[in-house]
Amino acid sequence: NFTKYNGNNGYLRRKKSGPTIDLEIGEVYLTDFVQAFSHWVYAKTDHKLLVCDLQGVLDEEGKYPKFKLTDPAICTKSKKNRYGKTDIGMRGIRKFCQNHKCNAVCRGLNLPPILGGKSEPAIFGGFLDVA
Repeated sequence: NFTKYNGNNGYLRRKKSGPTIDLEIGEVYLTDFVQAFSHWVYAKTDHKLLVCDLQGVLDEEGKYPKFKLTDPAICTKSKKNRYGKTDIGMRGIRKFCQNHKCNAVCRGLNLPPILGGKSEPAIFGGFLDVA
């Protein structure tokens, strides 16, 4: 099934369903990897990029399941529209930070938590992230 996992407008798929995998950190939904990927990119680029608007299918054929994602958006801190019209800059990054809830995969990757609400700036791992 084609599924939208997150968007550049703050949308995050919250439904916890589908296949799971047992890891050292416990049982996790495979879809948690998609949300954690967006978080990981943001952390590893020193809060300069966010890959979001992730949608596609989970291919469970073969030995290992894999996501086939299409049409992602990259939101940048430095310049709006650098990666096309879906790069809505800090607005997209803020929306993700306001709505993201760290999951077991985020914690397993030792990603710093993203804290923030609609009325406050996102605080990423103790660092205030503002434009």
